[in-house]
Amino acid sequence: MTPKKILAGALGVVLALGLCSAQAQTTKFLADRHAGYGVKCDACHTDAAKGTLKIDKNRHEACVQCHGWYDAVAAKTQPKDPEEMNPHSQHDGNLPCSTCHKGHKKGENYCGNCHYYTFNVP
Repeated sequence: MTPKKILAGALGVVLALGLCSAQAQTTKFLADRHAGYGVKCDACHTDAAKGTLKIDKNRHEACVQCHGWYDAVAAKTQPKDPEEMNPHSQHDGNLPCSTCHKGHKKGENYCGNCHYYTFNVP
């Protein structure tokens, strides 16, 4: 069986089981993916028209409400290969999520400003 057929079959199983929506898979930016899952603009924004993000008194962005605190995200994204870098656990500390994840435009590989890491940032 070819890799394309294997991938197509796996995708069919995922969709059939309802593990993700087709809309969420085909959208371009994080905001589109969130909307595809039914997340409303005001879940992340205090003023969606201005693009103002919700930030709590400790300067945490709204992302942590659903995705967890920075250390929890780092634990969830720990690579299996110990030689690989975890972008959520690095020497610059707990950066705001929007440093890399842009919501309404392509994400940025912050680490790539100094290193040769080629993270695909959603």
